[in-house]
Amino acid sequence: MTHSSKLDWSICASILLVVAAVLFGANYWVCGPMLLVLLLGAYPKCYETTAVALVVHEALSRRRIPYAAITSAAPDQGRVRIRFGLASEIALAPADARAFLDDVAAHTPHLVRRGDGLVLRDRHVEYSFTKPRRAYGVG
Repeated sequence: MTHSSKLDWSICASILLVVAAVLFGANYWVCGPMLLVLLLGAYPKCYETTAVALVVHEALSRRRIPYAAITSAAPDQGRVRIRFGLASEIALAPADARAFLDDVAAHTPHLVRRGDGLVLRDRHVEYSFTKPRRAYGVG
């Protein structure tokens, strides 16, 4: 399934500001590369969930994150932070974060829901206030 990204209004405003600066006489040798970088940042991204990996389509590259490497996924201020590997993290901004997390949860059986996010099954602990039963029926 393919998920589109949110439109980042701050990058769009920055592009308009650079274009206005060029029109008002700023040095185009400075503003040209800046405009190129901003246009690459504003290029719409999309996130695709395939059978084996999460694929992030960016302007000039594609990043594949295998589902087995994902250790957590949690919403954070309109974005979704995905931790993978030993010490890697990526912040994605899908248009519908809840649907995106549901789709990732369907492909990652080693993760469980904890609040709004997903964590490793081994790190998820459920506490109970009921009296524990004794082992083997003794006691």
